[in-house]
Amino acid sequence: MKNKAIVLLVFLMIVVILSSCAASFPKKESIVTLSSEQATKVLKDKTEKEINDNWGKPDGMLSGFYGNIYDYNDKSIVIYYDTDSIVTNVLVSDKRN
Repeated sequence: MKNKAIVLLVFLMIVVILSSCAASFPKKESIVTLSSEQATKVLKDKTEKEINDNWGKPDGMLSGFYGNIYDYNDKSIVIYYDTDSIVTNVLVSDKRN
């Protein structure tokens, strides 16, 4: 019985840790409220996979640069990656129609 309680406690701790990690990734709705410089600081060194896992499939891709475009309401978030798929720069702007 004591072993079951310990296993359950460890399991619950793992669930809490994993859920807090996922919850700490910035959401698109918070990024669009930032300046491009602030957004770059928040997302710098994140991977393309991390962003796609948390934000889903991008709404567009860049031509001539390595990056993706995510739309949120009337704003666009353009994320530029280096050759290792790491965020190098972020541009937050009004969405172009």
